[in-house]
Amino acid sequence: MGSLDIFVENINRLAAHYHLDTYADIAQFLNVTEDSIKRWQSKTRCPSLKTIDQIGDRIGCQSYALIQKNGKIFAGIDFGQNNSREILLRNLQEHFMRAGRFSWNDKAALFYGFVSKDALKSYFREENFKTPPLSKLDEMAEALGKPTYELIKEDKSDEKTDTCLLYTSPSPRDYAAS
Repeated sequence: MGSLDIFVENINRLAAHYHLDTYADIAQFLNVTEDSIKRWQSKTRCPSLKTIDQIGDRIGCQSYALIQKNGKIFAGIDFGQNNSREILLRNLQEHFMRAGRFSWNDKAALFYGFVSKDALKSYFREENFKTPPLSKLDEMAEALGKPTYELIKEDKSDEKTDTCLLYTSPSPRDYAAS
């Protein structure tokens, strides 16, 4: 099941939970156009990551939960603003480091031709950047062997690739104490 299917399923869960009976009701609740709801439901269009972030902010859930099967979309928490693009870039950068991929060609090769070097570079630009659509995120996630939602889920673990532990040999004072 693709992330658009899961997203639509979660929107339908929201609609049922809040008794939103029409496209207009759902659109008003999510602060999107009715046309967007119809296109998502018919799978003719995908929401952008920015739109998913805005919906997550509006309903009080992390963006990744909206594309996670049975995601925690009813969390109702106030955590600030979602920024899926920033998290995506951090997660990709971390994956590249772990895989020892440092050149753009090597990074793009991880995606088996699903993402070109130029497209990948455009995701990382500071200005005039592009953001991959959900269908492209699905392809990227499949190539990396992980569920799509994990690409935009912040890693809260203490294990980071940029952590460095400094080992020092015992000092004479340590020997004296033992």
